[in-house]
Amino acid sequence: MASGSSKYHLVVVSSGSSVPLTEEIFDLDEAMTLPENPFARQQGITRLVSNMPAVHNATGNCSICMESFRQKSDDDDDGVLAARQVSCGHVYHHSCISDWLLNGNSYSCPLCRHEISG
Repeated sequence: MASGSSKYHLVVVSSGSSVPLTEEIFDLDEAMTLPENPFARQQGITRLVSNMPAVHNATGNCSICMESFRQKSDDDDDGVLAARQVSCGHVYHHSCISDWLLNGNSYSCPLCRHEISG
């Protein structure tokens, strides 16, 4: 808890009698914190996925969308749309792994749950 923050003990009042909740502490500072900036989160995930190794000759299917990997297209000179290999070695479509991470499925591989690191 941050310095100078306050904790409050909650008391439930019902029918004129009050009953303190045991071991329930309300942290006002924690409740007042702003939620994470979604734009900053998206930028971080985009950067993380873009820094993953590109796999231009991936074979088989993406385990997220179950569609086959397509070869690098002519308009994909920088490898942005290429399949990406996560830190555990599994390969996914760029957009699939980006969506997986962006939609709050933690920073773990969809197949083995290995932590994805940058």
